[in-house]
Amino acid sequence: MNWRNRKLRLALVLALAIFSAWTAWRSSQAPQRQPCVPGRHEEKDDSGKVVKITRIECRS
Repeated sequence: MNWRNRKLRLALVLALAIFSAWTAWRSSQAPQRQPCVPGRHEEKDDSGKVVKITRIECRS
């Protein structure tokens, strides 16, 4: 096997390894979460009286 064929095979194997690593890295990422919306949430009972107030704070 001459030097040119060896370099070509090495380049192809290296390109395949890089592409496989990139594909695995991209597919293993978790889906992005919903953006946080700050504010407050009021829970009411059947008569309309506020029973519980929950505050939502977003952190960077």
